[in-house]
Amino acid sequence: MTMTKPLSLPFLLLLPALLLAQSPALTGRWVATADFYGSPINFSLDLTQQGDKLTGSFGGDKLEGTLTGDALHFLAKDDQGGTEELTATVQPGVISGTIIFTDSDDKEHPSTHQFTATQVPPRRAGAPQRHDFTPSTFYRQFSATNKPVLTVSPGDTIHTTTVDAGGTDEKGVTRVLGGNPETRAFLH
Repeated sequence: MTMTKPLSLPFLLLLPALLLAQSPALTGRWVATADFYGSPINFSLDLTQQGDKLTGSFGGDKLEGTLTGDALHFLAKDDQGGTEELTATVQPGVISGTIIFTDSDDKEHPSTHQFTATQVPPRRAGAPQRHDFTPSTFYRQFSATNKPVLTVSPGDTIHTTTVDAGGTDEKGVTRVLGGNPETRAFLH
């Protein structure tokens, strides 16, 4: 006959805290990148976690959802009646899964896309810093498809170069088709 030892009272009192410590902490800012037919589109994701409940915003749209173990689900709604429904798996610092976009003008044809979100590092404490950045890619338009190249804090300065309207760098080398050159940094 096998006998099991009963759980001690201190262990039972600590059990909820131990279980909560095992679930990932999602509160914070995230950058979500979804694949739209081969083009990456970036969205901001702000989450507040209270137990298994999630609130916040996705691309500026208010969201509500739940976290069960490592499974996340939420629904974000825009002002016109459109929605973004996310179903994902959470790992430390990464959320990945599927987004279903439903346009308020075409609710009969929702579109489904894969996405990955990474947590924005916490704001750095201390004095402002100087960032020296040498770009290797030059974009010709502002777009959500252009991935941020730096994360900077308020007060920081950025020293960089770019190409001119003809696509030529500071050394006279043509690096890109002419147009409106832009470099994108992410301020948090």
